[in-house]
Order: sequence, then structure tokens, then C-alpha cells
Amino acid sequence: MNQDEIKNIIVSLFRESENFKNIELDSDYYDLGVSSLTIVGLQIRVEEKLGITIETRGLMGLATVNQWVDAYVEKFQELVDPAQKDASECLS
Repeated sequence: MNQDEIKNIIVSLFRESENFKNIELDSDYYDLGVSSLTIVGLQIRVEEKLGITIETRGLMGLATVNQWVDAYVEKFQELVDPAQKDASECLS
């Protein structure tokens, strides 16, 4: 799986929801009145489809579709290449 595939899956799942049909990828969905329950529901669907999990509290701090894409791509890369995660922690 690559970044484009992850993005396509996440965007398609967001757009299946009535709340997100026409949302821009950089729009803050909390400003649009989306509830945390809606977000958790989407998280469950995204994680079932991708086979990648992220802590819910981490996702709650993200407010755009693109931020979700970045988070899941980063997590995927950590799973594929654990050495990359170790190197980035050393640079922090």
C-alpha cells in the first residue's frame, strides 16, 4: 500500500458520510459541526479498511481529512520500516 492508496481509501470513506460529502480536504470538520461520535465511527471504518490503528485521542486532535491521511501514512511507514521510526526519534 502506498500514500495515494491510503489517501484514496480515507477520502472515499469520509465522502460516504453525509456530513463529509462535499468537504474540502483541508477544511476543519469541527468548524462544520461534526461530532466526536461521527469521527470515532469513521475511525473504525478507516482502520478496518486499512488494517492500521491509531489512538483515538490522537485522531481527535486532527481536524482535516488531509491530517488523517498524513497520520495514517506515517503510521503505515512505521509499521513497514520500524528503523525509520527509531531514526526519527533520535532526531527529536
